[in-house]
Amino acid sequence: MDGERTHARTLILSGAAAAALCALVAAVLVFERPRYFLEMLYERPRIEQALHTYFAAEMKGDLDTVYGCLAPSSIYRQNHTYEDFIADMSSNPSKIVRYTIVDIYGLRPNHDPQSYPGVERFAQVEVDVTLEYRDTNTTAECNFCFTFLREGGRWFKG
Repeated sequence: MDGERTHARTLILSGAAAAALCALVAAVLVFERPRYFLEMLYERPRIEQALHTYFAAEMKGDLDTVYGCLAPSSIYRQNHTYEDFIADMSSNPSKIVRYTIVDIYGLRPNHDPQSYPGVERFAQVEVDVTLEYRDTNTTAECNFCFTFLREGGRWFKG
């Protein structure tokens, strides 16, 4: 008798666990919010790495790496050559001396592949930046929101 009760209890608990798992999977597949939350858990470290690579290169003055961190599909890269970029950077009186990631949010798929054919995903990155102006020898704290794009499985600054 006890064996039958234990077996029945095990079947009921297994069925409840299976139903809960099915409901969770259905929620992730059907509703965008849980799906994007799980995707952000996966993508966040990759976005952070792209951001750190970009800002480290900016702070070192490594213009080759900075240019390589810009999304190939970005309007800037579409309209400016590497030589244009070097000229723009050499005439820029500001230099990034410090940055802090405030938040990464807004991960979303590309809903407009006609306008952005190579872009797989977009994300917003909010950053507090300390700029040093070489021409006036002053500093300023600024808050920026950058769009990062995933193209070919890699994240770039938009």
